Amino acid sequence: MKSIMIASVLVLSLSACVTNQQGGAVLGGVGGGIIGNQVGGGSGKTIATIGGAILGTIAGSAVGGNMDRQQQSNQPPQVIVQQPQPVPVHPQYQSYPNNSCSKYIGNEGAYSACQRGLADRNAQSQRQLEDEAYKAGQAR
Repeated sequence: MKSIMIASVLVLSLSACVTNQQGGAVLGGVGGGIIGNQVGGGSGKTIATIGGAILGTIAGSAVGGNMDRQQQSNQPPQVIVQQPQPVPVHPQYQSYPNNSCSKYIGNEGAYSACQRGLADRNAQSQRQLEDEAYKAGQAR
């Protein structure tokens, strides 16, 4: 019964391991503890069990770490390529693709200032045309 319990605890603890180094540390610690328990006697049995578990954990971690490094060296290097993204254009500005402010589309502040300048010039031209039309109408 005791060996079944130890085996089930070992299987459950190994299932949580992500790398070989972690799994090696768990296996080494359990194995070292078992061997240390067999060696010692009396009150020294506890010290031998703890010492065996510590040494087994260190050795198992080293072996698992070497296995991880070998697996990593056998895999080709991973290359991540990021495609350049186009500059988003505010929907308000998409309806004016060919005006004189289109060179500022990527910069909303400059585009907005350009649009205000165009609007001011257009308003001034409109006032001049209205004044001329008014004067031409009164001359009759």
